[in-house]
Order: sequence, then structure tokens, then C-alpha cells
Amino acid sequence: METENTHSTVKVDSGWSLREFQTLNLGDARIERRLRKVAEDLSRQPSSPINQASSDNAATKAAYRLFQNEKLACDKIIAAHRDQTLARMKGEKVVLCNQDTTSLNFSTHKATTGLGPIGDRKSNPQGLFMHSTLAVTPQGLPLGVLKLKCYSRAGHNDPEASKGRSLEDKESYRWIETLEDVRGIPNVVMQGDRENDIYEYLDEAEKLNVKYNIRSCNDRGINNPEHSLLQTFLSESTPKGEIEIELPGESRRATMEVRYSQIEIRPPTRITKAKNAKGVNCWVVQVKEINVPEGSTPVSWTLLTNVPVMTIDDAIERVVWYKRRWTIEEYHRIVKSGCAVEKCRLETAERLVRYITLFAVIAWRIFWMVHIARTDPKAPAEVVLTNSEIGTLTTLKRFKKLLPAENPITVHNAIIAIACLGGYLNRKNDPPPGPTALWRGWQQLSAMAELYESIDDGCG
Repeated sequence: METENTHSTVKVDSGWSLREFQTLNLGDARIERRLRKVAEDLSRQPSSPINQASSDNAATKAAYRLFQNEKLACDKIIAAHRDQTLARMKGEKVVLCNQDTTSLNFSTHKATTGLGPIGDRKSNPQGLFMHSTLAVTPQGLPLGVLKLKCYSRAGHNDPEASKGRSLEDKESYRWIETLEDVRGIPNVVMQGDRENDIYEYLDEAEKLNVKYNIRSCNDRGINNPEHSLLQTFLSESTPKGEIEIELPGESRRATMEVRYSQIEIRPPTRITKAKNAKGVNCWVVQVKEINVPEGSTPVSWTLLTNVPVMTIDDAIERVVWYKRRWTIEEYHRIVKSGCAVEKCRLETAERLVRYITLFAVIAWRIFWMVHIARTDPKAPAEVVLTNSEIGTLTTLKRFKKLLPAENPITVHNAIIAIACLGGYLNRKNDPPPGPTALWRGWQQLSAMAELYESIDDGCG
């Protein structure tokens, strides 16, 4: 059975950017106010270009000037959002911090400078890479972005050329440097896919006392009296139970055999050449699909974790945690598709990075609203909406059946109504609305809320 933990609901005040960026310190109050205003405008129409999302021509020009301003430091934008993320994390027993990298393609923007290759040499697409660390609860509620790194490559990735370079000079170091950022946060468990399977990462996590739960890529050498390789050791071991899980990204469930054990991973050759090289102690959990349906590819995950695995329930919990790694991929899809950042034409990579950084926070908020409706549906609608937005929804005739006339409107009521504006049908057997319907409905609601506010101001 999948485990659940309780979580705390954090109320977002009217004008969400005031709360989310309350600790922002750019050294210029005018730029800070402008950032909040632009964040509000862009979040109302996340897939629209700057000129369409801005309230008027003056606001459009101010937004372009903002992204051109060197005082708009990306690390300070994320730092302010991180402060609120850490506050949301405090009420959680466990927070899963999922890392992943995605590419942003700006190949059609021929005039943009500072981009780099993001694919093969033949087609040579140009763009940027975005490496994110997203904090989520075990139930999948996204709490915020802890770290963001946007960068371009100077040339195509060449594994042979990188062999003689130090780890700090390699692109893969981005996985390791995040460990220092979460050091000392007691409830964090770092998660990553097979690209995260780096021996130095495991070693550094042990030194910094940072918990991890990552998928193994390499058939690593282990210190074991009978087997020298991890996969051989696992194949010869007896399953300790079974679990049935719904596979992320697939519309089917799978029955999996579960194996787990404590192991010591041997350092690779490049490490043993150094003095005092020693192994890393951790646990391995493997789930391997059995009774595979005809035409399906069998699924097998091998997880490495330094969170103790003493029982079958511990092993199943690590698998349930790893299933939440896919939230980072959902989040990146919102950044790219829902917020359409690849359509932005700001002419330089530096300006694009500032724009992407702000949208990293806006995309989180969209993602958060989708999941808060699932994890805390009875919370008051004020948790996610302003009074004007709630007032707008209550005046729409089509939602009279969805919104209670006397009882307070809940998050569930509000999110369903917004998703219906975006094309969600809300039929009896329909799954909960996803980000696409929500961001489409959100744009419609924002436009109507502006009209509602103007009418309300006129009457006042």
C-alpha cells in the first residue's frame, strides 16, 4: 500500500507575488515592484507573449526593460521564492527534492545571441538547458523550486574530451553541487534519474549527511564475498515480496517483485587511483515486473538510497517516493508548453534566462494549484484565488451548480470551475483536471476578473 503523510496548507494572499517575493532584495525597490507587477501580468496569461500579457503599452515597455536590466539577478529571484518554499516545507515529515534537466529550443530565433547546441551535430538545434530542483511532498504537492540553473553549452557534448577534466569542470557536476544547497535541511530526500548515478554524488551525500533515493544506471562493483557486481547479486537473491503500482506515464498497472539489501559500492578506478579511497555504504531496492502483458516492455527499477531499508514496507516506500520523481518532468512540461517560454524573443540568452527564471516560479504556482485541489480539496478557495477571482466565478451562470450558494467555496470547487473554463468536461468518470485545462481556464478567468474589478471600482 502506498504511504501518505500529512501536510500543511499555506494561504497565498491576494496578489500572490507580494507573498512569494516578499524577501526579494535586488537593491532597487523600483525594480522589485516592477518584478512583482510583471509576475502578476504574466501569470494571468502564462502562454501569451509579453505584449499581450501586459496591461497596456507602457506596461509592455516596462516589462522589456525589466528583462534587459542587469540588476534583475536570477539567483536573487530564486532565493526569494526559495524562502517561501522552505517555509512550506517546515510542516512536512518528508520532502522529496527531485532534480532533472530539460532543454529549451530557440532554434527559430536566429537573431538571439548566447545560445548553444542542445542536440546532435546534424540538425544542430540551439538553445539553453534548465536544471531544476523541485520540492514535493510524498503525495505529489509541489512546494517550490529550491535551485535553478539555466546555461548554454559552448560546444557539443563530447564524452571523450571530458575524460581528463576534473569533476567540477564537467557538466554532470550540476547534480552534485545541489547537495550543498540542501545541507542541514532535516526532512529532505534528494531524488534523480539514472543520469544522477554518479559515484562522487553518493560519496558527497554521505559526507554532507544528505539523504538520497536515486535510480541506478551502472552495474556497479560491490564489496560482497559471493558477487562482485550489483546486478548479479540482485539476480541471485530471493524476492522478498510483491507490489502492484501504476506506472508513471503509462496507462497500466504492473506487478513487481521486490528485492532489497544493504550493500557497499566499490569506488570506480578513477577514485581508487587516489589515496584513502573507500566504498560507499547504502541500500539497494529493486522492483522487477512479472507477468508482463503481451506487447508491453517489462519495467525494472534499481534504486540506491541511504535512507535505511529494514523491512518490505521500507522498500515499498522508497519505490513510492521514486514514482514522485516524474513530477519534475510534469513541471518542466508546464514551463515549456503551458508557459510557452520557447516562443519568447528577447534577443539575448542573458535576457531569456531572466525571463525563464521568473516563469520557473509562475509555472510552480500553476502546478501547485493543480495539486492542492487533489491533496487538500476542502481548503477555502482563498488559498489559491483572490477575492476578485472568486467574485468573478460566483457571477458566472454556468457555474451555479458547481459553486455552493451558502457554504464557503472550496479549492476543489474553484479549480474545477477554472478547468471547465479551459475545456474540462467534468463528467462523472473523468480524471481530475490537469495543468493544460487549468492554464487555459486561468487565462479566461484573469481576463474576466479584470473586468469584474473595473466594474466593482466603478460602483465603489
